[in-house]
Amino acid sequence: MQLTARRAVVAAGSVATAASITLAAAPGASADPFVNIDQTATVTTHVAKPNKDITFTGTQAAKIDLGKTEGNVSADLKLGTGTMKVDIPVIPGMFTLRGLATATLQIEPTGPATGTLAGGKLDVTQNFNVRITKVNPVILSFVNLVPSTCRTASTATMKLSGDAANPLGPITVNGTYTLPNFANCGLMTPVINGLTAGPGNTVTATFVPVLP
Repeated sequence: MQLTARRAVVAAGSVATAASITLAAAPGASADPFVNIDQTATVTTHVAKPNKDITFTGTQAAKIDLGKTEGNVSADLKLGTGTMKVDIPVIPGMFTLRGLATATLQIEPTGPATGTLAGGKLDVTQNFNVRITKVNPVILSFVNLVPSTCRTASTATMKLSGDAANPLGPITVNGTYTLPNFANCGLMTPVINGLTAGPGNTVTATFVPVLP
């Protein structure tokens, strides 16, 4: 995208205004109907059942369709793994063995996030699976208690929203989701489901543009 177009977006503070300024700045030229934005991504989720926070970092490639007022945003998210300490409630509500193992998790989007940027607000929906790649006991850290097939049995959905008055600036969105049951985790399947699966999980995602 040309430098004049980037300045127009920042100055306008909204995609609709940016589109008109871009066209006015280049009379007679064929305007690109899309704005592509490469971003760094930091996603932190609070898993309700174990009362644990997990942070994932990575990148996102976002696309804004200047010709639409609804359904004008899509974004491909790629995240690295995150880790969580595993606590085992021996007597629920009374006695818990803390930090017995470390779980390594991977968020796997099933496709791009899609949604709408309008009036300075961003609303998107992301469908995803969660894979548990490792559960390593503290005492035997070289042992992995789960097979490579351990992942959510169904797809989860998170709906995210937040302020996006300046689509070329940092954007933070928040949302909630239900974590489905896990399957194919070997003997750990019922333990994992008892410790993690369920509603009331929250997520905060921050995306920062990588400008050339």
